[in-house]
Order: sequence, then C-alpha cells, then structure tokens
Amino acid sequence: MKARTTTSKFSISIPADLARFVESYRKEHRVSRSEVVAEGLERLRGEELAKAYRDHAEAWQHDPDREFWDSAAIDDGLDSEGSDW
Repeated sequence: MKARTTTSKFSISIPADLARFVESYRKEHRVSRSEVVAEGLERLRGEELAKAYRDHAEAWQHDPDREFWDSAAIDDGLDSEGSDW
C-alpha cells in the first residue's frame, strides 16, 4: 500500500460480516483497519475508472465525428523520417 501524505478521519458503521472480514484481513496481512478500508476504496475507485473508460470507448464507437478524428490521429502531418520531433 502506498504511503499517504495527508489523511482524513471518518467514523463509519458497517455490517457485522464486513467488520469480521476487515478484522480477518488486517490480521492475515498485518495491516491496520484504515489500510484495509483504504485498499478497498482504491480498488473501488479503479473499478469506477475502468467503467468510465469502457463507457467512453462505447460512446466513441457511435460518435459522428469519430471518422474525422481517427483519420486526423493517423495523418498528423509529421514525417517520422527526418523529423526534428
């Protein structure tokens, strides 16, 4: 888990089965409750980001300007041979 430079403190209530899981996980992995919750939230954020990318890619398939931008991305006018870039 990556180190955090700033933190926020929360008081939360969770179902008993999740609390047991947190305790079991933290003991097995020798981490704090906060680290267990933070790791779970990081994974949730990653899932949400992946979903957003999938949704965007799906929307892009139906975008009326897609063909224009696809061709512009391929033919950027830069000659890779002899280019100063």
